[in-house]
Amino acid sequence: MSLAIEPFGPLVDRYDAFLIDQFGVLIDGEGAYPGAVDALDHIAQCGKPVVILSNSGKRAEPNCDRVVSFGFDRNHFKTVVTSGEIAYHAIKNALGRSIRSDARVMVLARQGDASPIADLGLDEADDPKLADVLLIVSRDLEMSRGDYIKLLTEFRSTGGKCLCLNPDLNMLTPSGIAFSAGAIAKLFEQLGGRVVWYGKPHSDIYGCALGFVENIPKNRVLCIGDSIHHDIIGGHDAGLATALVRQGVHADLSDDATAEILSELGVFPTHVLRSLSIV
Repeated sequence: MSLAIEPFGPLVDRYDAFLIDQFGVLIDGEGAYPGAVDALDHIAQCGKPVVILSNSGKRAEPNCDRVVSFGFDRNHFKTVVTSGEIAYHAIKNALGRSIRSDARVMVLARQGDASPIADLGLDEADDPKLADVLLIVSRDLEMSRGDYIKLLTEFRSTGGKCLCLNPDLNMLTPSGIAFSAGAIAKLFEQLGGRVVWYGKPHSDIYGCALGFVENIPKNRVLCIGDSIHHDIIGGHDAGLATALVRQGVHADLSDDATAEILSELGVFPTHVLRSLSIV
């Protein structure tokens, strides 16, 4: 299989709504990709809605603010649907049912960010052996795999519930690609633990996103992302057309290597783009 690279511009006429990945398509963690701001502007001028998807453990509004901080116009996208937002509402609905209302929660996140459970009235736990619930929100770059294995082993002994709010296995950092929150959750599964996953490629995030474009048929919605395992598989499973952008997490893979992965998985994008750019 070879990868036939297409221009993005003609696809704006072909589809009526766009679900676009945040990191790896619009921004790289430090700034907007060349052409991405203009691409969203062009889609907006064509009167077509954009919903941004993100496996961020943070909730929707902080991610909307972050996108705007990189130069995007807030009027050019409906919202950012995040795994953190999906998880927040799931946890809220589970309180007093599958999660005790007085549960002690340990949050694994950069800089101790506990915003995913803010206002839910849950007590935070600093010791994994004393936690009832473990939320894997993001990876602390100061912690190694060994550090996480030790912590996860201690939590595993409690029999508590583990929720992963960011399924991404890898993330973009200023120094390159590093393992991310999803890889931490995979470590927990390897230790024999069970993980509840939120975000791409799982169905809930697509159901929520499609709710913002509910009057548009699925065959007129294009899902654009840089991750084969999250964006392409997730969009495919949701019954949507997909476009793989050849930047972000797979930027270092050759076209042949990328094609081989797609062939092994048996899931192929509808389109392949070099980037999200009109020119």
